[in-house]
Amino acid sequence: MKIAEITLTNFRTYQKQFLTLHDGVHLLVGENGAGKTNFLEAVYVLGLARSYKGEDQDLIRHEEAFTKIEALVKSDSREKTMAIIVSELGKKAMVGGSEIRRLSDYIGLLDIVAFTPDSLQLVKGSPVERRYFLDLFLGQSDKAYMNALASFKHVLKQRNELLKSFALTKKYDELFLDVLDNQFETAAFQIVAKRAAFLKEVAVYADQAFAVLTGRQNELTLQYRPSVESDFKTSLQGRLKSDLNQGATGLGPHRDDFDILLQGKSAKDFASQGEQRLCVLALTLAMVDYLDQKTKEMPVLLLDDVFSELDHEKQNRLVRHLNRLGAQVVITTTSLSDLAPQAISGARRYTVTKGRIREDLTHGN
Repeated sequence: MKIAEITLTNFRTYQKQFLTLHDGVHLLVGENGAGKTNFLEAVYVLGLARSYKGEDQDLIRHEEAFTKIEALVKSDSREKTMAIIVSELGKKAMVGGSEIRRLSDYIGLLDIVAFTPDSLQLVKGSPVERRYFLDLFLGQSDKAYMNALASFKHVLKQRNELLKSFALTKKYDELFLDVLDNQFETAAFQIVAKRAAFLKEVAVYADQAFAVLTGRQNELTLQYRPSVESDFKTSLQGRLKSDLNQGATGLGPHRDDFDILLQGKSAKDFASQGEQRLCVLALTLAMVDYLDQKTKEMPVLLLDDVFSELDHEKQNRLVRHLNRLGAQVVITTTSLSDLAPQAISGARRYTVTKGRIREDLTHGN
């Protein structure tokens, strides 16, 4: 899977930007603030129909009425046009010129894996960040998971509304609550089972990627921490009084978490910032292998400021790995000075200045 051509219209700092992309590694080089991250964000939005750093309306260039990201995407010898349009009227996802009404039908048509400076929150942040990671990648690769998650969110909303109404009336519909708890249990069981299997599989890829970056094997592991592993309905009934008092459901997949462990210890509590960064980068690379295995298509890999805080050796280890990977990769950086010339000899290079991107045709294939 790759983007052959992409056009940004009124996207943040870009008034109009057309770019041809190729196989392999692309290096976007420019000063901070030149627009490198904005371009990666546009690719992310194209694939996932949402930004990782702002609200939809923030994507629209100042004083413009809309923004549009459109691309020609090639996959298994097939081509399709994809577009995301954001205006004051809302957001539209388009494929082949036709609107896709449900975003769940759009997600997965262009798989995206991204590493950004904010990705460190996967280790350092709250459980919300790690649940988003689970939902994002399972949602791209498993429609059944996405459906179960949508059902669960709907039931959870209804259950919480019933619980909140108790604060006003001091009574609730026991029969309706029983129905909701049955639905809750069905969806939650599917979600927890799929998350546990996902993390078990991803842990293998992540440890392999960590070894590629560091030369250290069998150090990175993942441990799922569900709030309930089985018998959801009994657990819900056991804490009903507390849920009624709080007006919210206190257990379920929306409360789950997982640990990133380095040498058996929590990376959040015991790893250095550099090691935490390597853990997240290893997880990012693991997702490329995971999605390739599940969908039989390499995702597009976006790496924003990835060389920051990596020493010379690890930078070059990473680039050599990316060259072997076979995925379409877009990397932003302020400098190529620490990279071995032979490691980037086949990469496409682009110069980014003041919201304009130009390919350097003197390098690359």
